Order: sequence, then C-alpha cells, then structure tokens
Amino acid sequence: MNCIVMSLLCDQFRNLNEEFGKCIGGRGEFHGNFEQFRQRHHAICRSVKEADRFIMISNVACFGCNIVSFILVLFSSIFYRQDTMSRGAVEAFLHIYWLLATCFSISLAVGMAMIVNNKVTNSSVIPTINQSIRSIETAFVKHRLNNSSKRRLQ
Repeated sequence: MNCIVMSLLCDQFRNLNEEFGKCIGGRGEFHGNFEQFRQRHHAICRSVKEADRFIMISNVACFGCNIVSFILVLFSSIFYRQDTMSRGAVEAFLHIYWLLATCFSISLAVGMAMIVNNKVTNSSVIPTINQSIRSIETAFVKHRLNNSSKRRLQ
C-alpha cells in the first residue's frame, strides 16, 4: 500500500516537473500559466503531507516490528539450536525463510524511504521554479533598462 501511494506521488512530481520544463524556452523565458503550476505544486505538496502522516507511522511500525522479529529469530536460532534448527529440515527451512523474509521487509521499508527522499530532493519542481523566477526577473530588469535608455535618448 505504501509503495503504491509513494509511486503515485513521485509520478505526480515527475509529470509536473516535465510539464514545467516544457514551458521554459531555450533562453530561460517562461511561456505558460505560472499560477497554475504553483497551485498544482502546492496541491501535490499537501498530498505529500497527508500521505506522510500515515506512511511514516506505517514505516516505523514495520521497521520496528521487523527488527524485533529478526533479533528474536536470530537469537533463538543461535542459542536454542536444539529446539529450532536441529529438529529437522522443515524447521530449519522455516527459520531461514523467516530471517530472509524479515530482512526483505526491513530493506523494503528502508528502500521506500530512500526513494521518496531521492525523488523529492532530485526531481523537485522547486529548483526549476527558482531558475524560472530568476530568468523572469532578469528579463524584467533588462526590459526596464532598455526602456529607460530609450527614454534618455529621446
């Protein structure tokens, strides 16, 4: 469930970033509705905040429970070998499977957190918006300077 929500939010950020990039011309000028992009970015950020509330609790619970489970299974496999691993091949297989499944679940929880952090920091619209704002300000200043120099010449 968390992976699906995370994938949807990352896709929304990526789509917004691609659409915003298409509106920026070769010289850095912006052709589009800036307010619409700002509102969409704000809506996605609100969705991320809402999703973060339950994903955070879910990931912490998953990580914590799986760490405890891993420690208990590993402890019982090492110190109570005669009761767990030495009884037969099926019991040994089940303990090894349980350790591997727990490790996979821990790595999945950590991996999802890493992916979200990477997507938010690397494919955020914020750097593109800041670059566009700077280019718009630069164009505005150049336009004002050109107009003031024309007025002086007249």
